[in-house]
Parts: sequence; C-alpha cells; structure tokens
Amino acid sequence: MTPKIPLSGLANSARVLMALLVACSAASVAAAGPAENYLDAQLRVARSLAENLDSIADAADAAAARLVAGGNLYLAGEPGMVSELAGRAGGLCGAKGLPGEKAAANLGRNDVVLFSDYGTAKQPAADTWKGLTQSNALVIAFASKDNPILKPGLPANVRAIPVDVPCDSHLVSLPDGRRLFPAAPPAIAIAQWTFTAELIGACRRQNRQLAVYLSVYLDEGRQRLKRTAGLLFEPNLRPEPVARKQYAGQFLDAVRTSLEAVRREDVPSMRKAASWLAEARAAHAKIYRNFQGHLPPVEAGLPGDATFFTNIKPVRATDEEGVKWLRENLHSGDVYLFLGYQKNEDAMAAAANALGARTIFLTSAGPGPEQSKSPRHLYVNPHWPYTDACLELPGYDVKACPLSCILGLTCYYAMCGEVVGK
Repeated sequence: MTPKIPLSGLANSARVLMALLVACSAASVAAAGPAENYLDAQLRVARSLAENLDSIADAADAAAARLVAGGNLYLAGEPGMVSELAGRAGGLCGAKGLPGEKAAANLGRNDVVLFSDYGTAKQPAADTWKGLTQSNALVIAFASKDNPILKPGLPANVRAIPVDVPCDSHLVSLPDGRRLFPAAPPAIAIAQWTFTAELIGACRRQNRQLAVYLSVYLDEGRQRLKRTAGLLFEPNLRPEPVARKQYAGQFLDAVRTSLEAVRREDVPSMRKAASWLAEARAAHAKIYRNFQGHLPPVEAGLPGDATFFTNIKPVRATDEEGVKWLRENLHSGDVYLFLGYQKNEDAMAAAANALGARTIFLTSAGPGPEQSKSPRHLYVNPHWPYTDACLELPGYDVKACPLSCILGLTCYYAMCGEVVGK
C-alpha cells in the first residue's frame, strides 16, 4: 500500500524543493564571472547570426553575382578586421584591402566591399564609410545592431549584417570609470567569417570556387601559396552547387561547439592563468605577451585592452631566436603569455621556465609530455582544430574559414577580465 502524505507535507516538500532549485540557480549565477560573461557574449552573437541566416545568404548571393561578373573583393574599416580577412589561412586569396580612403570613388558596380566598424569614433573610418555609401560598389556592413551606421534608410548599395553586441561592447567596468575588454572584435570576426562561408557557398551555386589559402605552416615550401596568392576564383574548378545557408550554418556550428567547449572545460585554467598574472602584477614583475596572427596583434594596446603587459610585439621569428630573446629578457617571477598557432612551442616554454618564469600558452597543439609536467607552465586549450580552417569544401583541397582568431582573442579577453574584473 502506498503511504498517504498529508497535503501540508506535500506543500512543505514542494517549498523545500523550490528553495533548493532557487538556491542552485542562484549559486550557478553567482559562479559566473568575467570569463563566462565574455564567452556567453560570443555565444549570443553566434546564436543571433544563426537566426539571421536568410539575410546573410541574400547578401552573399548578391555579392557572388557581382564577383562572378568580374568584380573585385575589397576589405575596409577596422584595421584589425582587414588584417584578419586578408591573406588569412582559410580565407579568400582574392580579398584585399581597399587602397586608400578616396578609392571608393573608383569602385565599379561589380565590386564588393566588406566594411567593419566597432562603433568607436574614428574620423578616417567615417570618411571611408561615407565614400562607400556613395559608391557604385556593393557594400556589406558588419557592426553592432545599435551602431548608427546601420540605421534605417541605408543606401541601396549597402547590405547590413547586424552583430548582437552593444555599441559600447566593453564587458568590464572599473571604479575609475574605465571600460575594458570589448566583445566587438571577435564578435565581428564571427560575423565576417560566417558571411565568407556563405559567400563561398553562393559562388558554388554559380559553379565557381573562390580560391582559399592553406596555412603556411601546413604548406611545405609554400608552393600552394605561390599558386593562389591574389587569385579570386580557381580557374579550372566547377564545383557542385551547395544549399543556401548550409556553409554559414556549418561554420556557426563549429564556432558554437568550440566556444561551448572552452566554457565547459577551460575556464578553471583561465582563472589559474589570471591568478598568475595577478600575482606577477602585485609583485611588480614583468608580464610579457606574444601575439601571433592577424587580428590579435592589431588589437593589442588599443583602448579597452589590459594595461599590465610589458611588451606587445611578437618576439619569435624562429624557435632559436625566440629562445634567445626569452633568455635575454625574462627573469624569475615574470610571466610570458603566448597566443600562437599549431605548434606547442615547448622549447620556448622550457627556456622561460628554466629561468623561473611562468608561461601561459594558447595554441591548437598542447604541450608535450615533458613540458606538461612543469609547474611553471599552463596550457589553455582554445579548442580550434590543428588545420585552423574548419569548413569542408567537397572536391577542393583545403578547408575554409578559420577559428583561431575568434577563439584565441576570446580566451585572451576572458582571461584578462578575470584579472581585473572581480
């Protein structure tokens, strides 16, 4: 026989259960810190873009029609974004920076310009934007959904790709009023690479293959680079069509998968890294950083970035030169942060650790067995694939659309937020 429970007992049990659920929910919210907040901001961007795939595909179709008709593909706006999409592994070989602010007047009707804007006031960018809106080119604009440049009534030659970040996208506020760690750079990178993925698909719907770069680290003798540099379309390849929104959707799935993996698995490592940075800062030790890549080095030192790093320049040309630099500059108690590519760079980490310095590395390849045992070395996994580019293109020899900048810069800002944001 099932025992009878008084109604009052059921009510009390329900209240206890509800209290536990509320407490668990509150604990979960309380546990979220600057790292989770920054990662969540990028996940919101990816979800928002997934909900906007129809307009992204429309813009890609319009751009593809012009490029196939003989147009050029230009990049303009934020210098870091131009660097990110120009000459980038997994990116389009034919994409090039717009040559000068007055070049917009010479653009043809079949030309396509990808324009990015963080929402900060910069007169040269404003002048470029004005010229583009008055040009004959098709302009694809990537900016915050609240950015005034995307206000209603855009010229007929402009297609807007709104990004779900506020105009002031800095996620950490200091007591002195300073705002740090903008969400816009990786967020707009997500949007532009999503569009690039769909543009590749749109050109395939016209049986044309946009030429894509292979990472020079995977290109022995850089033979492929020599063949494809500056090439817009592969001349002899006629690929099968691909469904609308397929490539953009696949790329966003990869972005979300990697961001969720970082949030799920590597926030504790980022917090440990932040504690190392905070300890070195409190001890007035030097904190070095070395950014490899396109967008991250340009972002380093801009308003909103962390101010506790000693130098912001890449110091490695070869392993031997990098080790030499470390031995000449690092001392016990210093910290060396490296945001790199495929190689784990164990020789550089070991050289720094031997001096008594701590090392924090973010690369797609983790440390080897020996280096992973070092108590002075910390690996934060940014969860992007060794090839960097993640979009499979059937019938083509390389993948497209890289994740390294999006994940690396997100991890960097999330980590720095943990240093000063609590």
